[in-house]
Amino acid sequence: MERNNSKENVNSMCLMSPQQMHSDKDFKKLEIENSKCLITKSVNLDEAMDIIGFGSFHYYLLFICGSLFAAISISVTSVSFIIPSAQCDFQMTSVHKGILNGASMIGMFFGCFISGYMADSKGRKYTLIVCMLIDGIFNIISSVSQIYPILIFCKLMSGFGVSGVTVFYSYLGEFVSTKNREKFLCWMELFWTLGVILLPCIAWLVIPLTFRIEYGFFLFRPWNLFVIICALPSLIFSCLLAKLPESPKFLLAKGKHDETIDCLKFVYRWNNKTDDDFPVTSLTLPDQIYEKNNSFFNGLYNSILDLFTSKFKIVAINTCVIQFCCTASFYMMVLWFPELMNRFRWYETSYSGPKNMTNMCEIVSLFKIEPEEIDLKCNDEINQSVYENILIIGVACIPTSIIVPLLVNKFGIKLFLVLSFFGSGLSSACLYFITSSFENVVLSSIFEALSSLGIGLVFCISVELFPTEFRGVAVAIGSMFGKIGAVLGNIVVGVFIDAHCMVPIIVSCSLLIISGLLVLTLPRTGRSAIK
Repeated sequence: MERNNSKENVNSMCLMSPQQMHSDKDFKKLEIENSKCLITKSVNLDEAMDIIGFGSFHYYLLFICGSLFAAISISVTSVSFIIPSAQCDFQMTSVHKGILNGASMIGMFFGCFISGYMADSKGRKYTLIVCMLIDGIFNIISSVSQIYPILIFCKLMSGFGVSGVTVFYSYLGEFVSTKNREKFLCWMELFWTLGVILLPCIAWLVIPLTFRIEYGFFLFRPWNLFVIICALPSLIFSCLLAKLPESPKFLLAKGKHDETIDCLKFVYRWNNKTDDDFPVTSLTLPDQIYEKNNSFFNGLYNSILDLFTSKFKIVAINTCVIQFCCTASFYMMVLWFPELMNRFRWYETSYSGPKNMTNMCEIVSLFKIEPEEIDLKCNDEINQSVYENILIIGVACIPTSIIVPLLVNKFGIKLFLVLSFFGSGLSSACLYFITSSFENVVLSSIFEALSSLGIGLVFCISVELFPTEFRGVAVAIGSMFGKIGAVLGNIVVGVFIDAHCMVPIIVSCSLLIISGLLVLTLPRTGRSAIK
């Protein structure tokens, strides 16, 4: 009898919840006792994740996923260097350049649907690996393509692959307890920034090289090597990701109890650097097991239907509108900045008229595109200022990428979302008043830092707003609306930039303010465990 009572006392110690602990000593005592006993009573997954702790496994997981996130950043933005470098090889006109620039966006648009459904049906890790391999493989093929349609197809498929970016936040967030989750997810923005900084550095080192390998129909030049280098991170780090376990919340939502226990054992041993058995032997299964055995398209349709008929439909609609507004504004401005830089450079160096303009629109309206002269020699050189300006804008994003993760637990993710949207909206409005290249670079840097932060934080908060069975599809559909906004935003800029440049500025500012106001309507996050 005494032996049984002793066992019950030990188990009750193992089951002490974080709310029952009054000091760090209690927590350390709990960890010590957990290594000595087995919890035979079923505990929920959140209690089990408190036991595995937060340690070296999570830092390694962040490094792998963050590196893949940086690889996506490089893949998406590398086309801005490929177009001017490859225009002579493919004899690209402005129309051809526009199609190449939009191919990745179209791929991402369709990929969002499929990657979101795959994440909720096949698994987070499985989807990420497949998507990143698609991105890397088709970028490698594009590097040796000699025909323009093949290049377009490869960039389309690469865009399809990078649509898996939305799954990273779900995968990471489901490994972390409530205490560290928001802070942990916010560090992903720093990796995106590092990708933005690394890209012009790689381009600056590789593209100006002068080698030329020609063998019959085959031609290989520096831009081809640049594309290969940009593709390698996706392939390398996706192979490293394959060594990591599937998300425990996804496994348990599918009713895979034993696999969930194995996953937690793996993390526990890594974090605690011990060969001891994981003290939890039984987990409480969710009330409903979500098995999707339908055909692919029926399953995709049912997943979307289930989301927008559930109690989360209002939140889903809000996040879709927020994604549409903030992404439309982001791409309107970011893809417009190089054109603005070019026009300001022309105004400051070549314009011979009176230089007493009072706002940006007056300067922009002076720039007229003259009919191009026939030039027997195609020019595919990239001006050094292009590398420098993109590098400056990337470096400007570092402070916000560091400050937010350090303070998000104290002030909450919603505050930073509102500040980033209102701040970037104000910076876009101030564009009307700039009159020099320097002012343009400064405002471009501020806008890039705040708006890209806001887009990343929307993904972070979406992880907590939706339960496991809807999370992948909800985040992916929001991202899809963002891509629609990006396309429409670019159309607005193209139509109005010359004659009515105030229109894009007003639209961009308004969309960001709407995003900030809608964030205020979202439920509070960071206070409870994700479902």
